[in-house]
Amino acid sequence: MSDIDEKKDKFSMAINHYAEEQRKKIEDDIADFKNKELEETEIEVLTECYRMIQKEMAEMRSGISREMAGRAMEGRRELLEKRSAITEDVFKRSGKKLIEFTKSEKYKAFLEKASKEFSEVLNSADTVISVKPGDEKYEDMIKGFFGSGCTFKTDDGIAIGGIKAYSAKLGIIADETLDTLLSDQREWFEEHSGMTVA
Repeated sequence: MSDIDEKKDKFSMAINHYAEEQRKKIEDDIADFKNKELEETEIEVLTECYRMIQKEMAEMRSGISREMAGRAMEGRRELLEKRSAITEDVFKRSGKKLIEFTKSEKYKAFLEKASKEFSEVLNSADTVISVKPGDEKYEDMIKGFFGSGCTFKTDDGIAIGGIKAYSAKLGIIADETLDTLLSDQREWFEEHSGMTVA
């Protein structure tokens, strides 16, 4: 083999070796690129999945919160309706008891006491005394405390009983009607009945 052939072989081997190195380098670069792209794609997919899961969880939490709030509101509404019905029943029964009271001898004593107290303050001749229709039978007894100068009348606004008195000259209104006394108990009843709705 001649020197030239030997040089050609060496040159050919060097070119083949260089080509093989370049091919290997390109394959490694392609593999690195693929791996890098796969990693980036995997990170993007995982990030997107995480966002989607977080969004779904937030929507679920929001839905559950709305549902719970709706249930709580519905429960409160039902309790308020029940409390209102109980309150109305209590006051209706109390009103009936007070009407029964107006038919007793104690009612006359109640009117006497109220008339006496009112007459001490409302001692003007323009005093107007009001009672419920049907209580006219107490007119003489009531006027006895106020004197002859007062005016006596019935008031359809008084349903249960009691007495109201008014003097424009003195600017005083006195109300000892059982209707007002019962109505004034509503706030106390709501505060002390133990039927609060939180």
